[in-house]
Amino acid sequence: MKKEGGVGMKKKVIAVLMSGMMLVSLLAGCGTSNEQAAEGQSGSKTADAQTEKDSGSGDGGQEEVTLTLWWPGSGDAYEELVNGLADLVEAEYDWIKIDPLVIPWSDYDAKMNVAFSGGTAPDLFGVGLNTLPNYVQTGNLADMREELGDDWDGWDDIPENIQEYTTYDDVWYGVLMCDLRPFMWRKDLFEKAGLDPDTPPTTKEELMEYAEKLTEYNDDGKVEVAGFQIQTSGFSDQTLFSAMLMCGIADFWDDNYDLTLLEPEVIEAAEYCKAFVDNGLCDYSEGIATTSFTEGLAAMTLNTACNELGNLKETIGFDNIGVSEPFMDGVNFVGGTIVCANKNSKNMEAAMLAYEVIAGTKGCELAGTTAGFCPPRESALEAYVAQAPEIYGPIAEILPKAKTYGPLNPYFADFRQGAIMDSMEQVYYGKVEVKEGLENAVEAYNRLREERDANN
Repeated sequence: MKKEGGVGMKKKVIAVLMSGMMLVSLLAGCGTSNEQAAEGQSGSKTADAQTEKDSGSGDGGQEEVTLTLWWPGSGDAYEELVNGLADLVEAEYDWIKIDPLVIPWSDYDAKMNVAFSGGTAPDLFGVGLNTLPNYVQTGNLADMREELGDDWDGWDDIPENIQEYTTYDDVWYGVLMCDLRPFMWRKDLFEKAGLDPDTPPTTKEELMEYAEKLTEYNDDGKVEVAGFQIQTSGFSDQTLFSAMLMCGIADFWDDNYDLTLLEPEVIEAAEYCKAFVDNGLCDYSEGIATTSFTEGLAAMTLNTACNELGNLKETIGFDNIGVSEPFMDGVNFVGGTIVCANKNSKNMEAAMLAYEVIAGTKGCELAGTTAGFCPPRESALEAYVAQAPEIYGPIAEILPKAKTYGPLNPYFADFRQGAIMDSMEQVYYGKVEVKEGLENAVEAYNRLREERDANN
């Protein structure tokens, strides 16, 4: 697996990470977790220990162990997921008990930081993809390739790109429960606008044309339903990234974490996004942001996470929703939650047995059927797609092609919170031209990055 992050930056990165955990609670990505797999684990490092699993079946031969499992998120789906994972583990090893806890994203990283500092961190826990470098800094994450062994069945079952995205500094830290962004559209609104509900746009030019036909206005001329969801507030980097893919560039930064925002393709992408605002196809003042499609306020989106589909089924109905691979060669952003292990666990052998269940086929299936993650294992996709093939099938096709913003970046907080969000707001408000806004973002990022390096 390739190294995530520039070699020449390693010393600076270590310094940067010393303060990173104070920022990660602002940046955690959305995602749900997986179901636990109760299949055989032959060939893995913990395989020998599995022969002991029957010794605890009421005969007192195996001492009972309780493991803690923390997961970021909120709501019934997450509770169902972690409790289901606990049940899977206990069904496989009746001497291993799981104590699960779901913690809201807004509190999660701060609580994890306190737990690491106090030596009370959970045995197993979820980590938002972009915050992984900050967790690595704590020195508490297990090297999962070392723990699971080279013969673990997951290596052949999880696409290479998904494995790479949870690798940092040549160490693989765990299985990613995937949060994918397909192209979604409202079939009912297509019909209302005189468009074929089964034929979505196939180019960025068609996307603009469709948006012009689909945008709805109130009597005052304000946008009521955006033709296409543009994240003009909140995490505006997500919409910009999709537009970048349309324009032929797939990274926000290079291997040395230097931003690519002034590349011609990125400038073109930002101009394209702003055109939706300038042409009255989404109203920035109305807060058309990440939730507009799920709230029925947009007709098309490339930025609604697949784990929102459960809500969409209830609020809009699958009969009114179309889902396809993105027209950018089927590629779009992937985020999610990494299942990690505490290398300082007092019950590491039991933790690894539980991990193999959680990250196995049944565990991944559970992640897909409860919390809405796209399972990372190919062996779990059949059950995921079977929920509604026309909806979940295209999402499964995205998995081996999905991309992240670039190598895992220890300066991600500075990029999102300190640079791109503020600068793109200025662009969308019309206070600065696109190129100037991107120049401001690069300047702010470089300044914050230098300050972080100097302070550490």
